[in-house]
Amino acid sequence: MWHSKTKKLVKEGELQSLGIVQEQHPDRAALYMQWQQMDWPVLADPFNLLGVKVVPITLLVDSSGIIRFRNPSEKDFQSFLSASYPQTLEQEKDLSFDGSLEAREKAVLESPKSPVANFQLGVALRRRFDSGERQNADFLKAIDSWRKALGLQPDQYIWRRRIQQYGPRLDKPYSFYDWVNQARKELKARGEKSRPLSAEPRGSEFAYPGGGKDLETAKVKHPDPEGKVPVDEKMFVATSVVIVPSTKKEDHAFRVHLRFKPSKLQAVHWTNDAGNVSFHFQSTEGITIHDQQGPGAVPDVPASAEERMIEFEIRARKGEKLPAEIEGVAYYYVCEGAEGVCQFLRRPIKIVLSK
Repeated sequence: MWHSKTKKLVKEGELQSLGIVQEQHPDRAALYMQWQQMDWPVLADPFNLLGVKVVPITLLVDSSGIIRFRNPSEKDFQSFLSASYPQTLEQEKDLSFDGSLEAREKAVLESPKSPVANFQLGVALRRRFDSGERQNADFLKAIDSWRKALGLQPDQYIWRRRIQQYGPRLDKPYSFYDWVNQARKELKARGEKSRPLSAEPRGSEFAYPGGGKDLETAKVKHPDPEGKVPVDEKMFVATSVVIVPSTKKEDHAFRVHLRFKPSKLQAVHWTNDAGNVSFHFQSTEGITIHDQQGPGAVPDVPASAEERMIEFEIRARKGEKLPAEIEGVAYYYVCEGAEGVCQFLRRPIKIVLSK
């Protein structure tokens, strides 16, 4: 709204527009700006150095950098445009900030009960997770840090949204990134190349809010009901289990993120013509499974070694309590090395449901 309302004034040099986003992935904001044809600068504040609790916030700032109106009305906006404010000089403040993981870990060690320090540690951990330097537990540790921060300061909705981004549908106020596919489609139609994203949104980030009327995911035939498929004892595939609970205490719902990555050290790769990764529950007693999303189509090549992901939600059956843990098994086809034997293997996975 503000963009369309002020576009003419910006073009005529009467006003300048500047945005700041509290976004874990600033390149997504850049894609949105491209889609909406907004060309004014947008700064990224993923660590929330501004300390804001809710957005959006609209500020009218004079040429000296003094905020004259916050969330202005139409009348305020007209007053701002017609006013003549005195020029003042403010002493510049040192706003340097070290966003490295090492610095954020040190801050938590020094102040373990600081909600800000814990939130910012989560940001740094997720940033490394989305980089080429990822460690297997980074995503899990990021969620734990954000949950601790929110527990220490429950009214901080910026932090709450960061957890909800990856959490169950019952806990979502809206779909966080449903606009991405539409944006790319319209940009392509305009003959533009979409800005690249460092971390593609998927699963929970696209999911819409859902209530109790959601249908349970259809049960899939188990490929190995008697457990005869060999266990992946050599750890050909590294697995990661991240469980994101609802931020609402009354919601007995969890979003589970499973990730599978062939061992680079052992030169392991997927056998694509044999099938994809799958996950099967040993028992669903006391729970319902919702919004299960598989790893997607296999690449159209004989072999590959990319990470594959499976997501689903776990909810307690009506009138029942969630079990302390749930057991399941992942199955996959892999080969070791260029000349290695290809195998169909299973990996038992334990999902511990704890808040």
